[in-house]
Amino acid sequence: MSNNSEHCCLSCGVDISNKRIDAKYCSGRCRMRYCRSRKKDQLIEELVELFRQLPNHSVQFTDKGFYLEEWDVINRTTQKWYLSELKSMSNQQLNGLIEGKKWRLAGENLANLLFNRS
Repeated sequence: MSNNSEHCCLSCGVDISNKRIDAKYCSGRCRMRYCRSRKKDQLIEELVELFRQLPNHSVQFTDKGFYLEEWDVINRTTQKWYLSELKSMSNQQLNGLIEGKKWRLAGENLANLLFNRS
């Protein structure tokens, strides 16, 4: 295989044709940035799935992407998380939000079991 072909870093797009033929990143920093970005995308996907399962939660699509919406029945308010806001959150903040939604889903499932709701 020729070493003259264009070979770019998966994270920043810099030409890395002068690196090893199996190189994917230009540096360790880019490798970590790419891995964290992929992890964040997975966390956002998990959050979207939780919002689809929970009552009073929805995923709304716009021309710029989507946002997650939660309707608070007691206070009659909505809270929205736009994709840009989710991407700016740390993975730890996203994990906290996911854990809270998982607890809420578990409570809903338990209530449905106890009170035979469908």
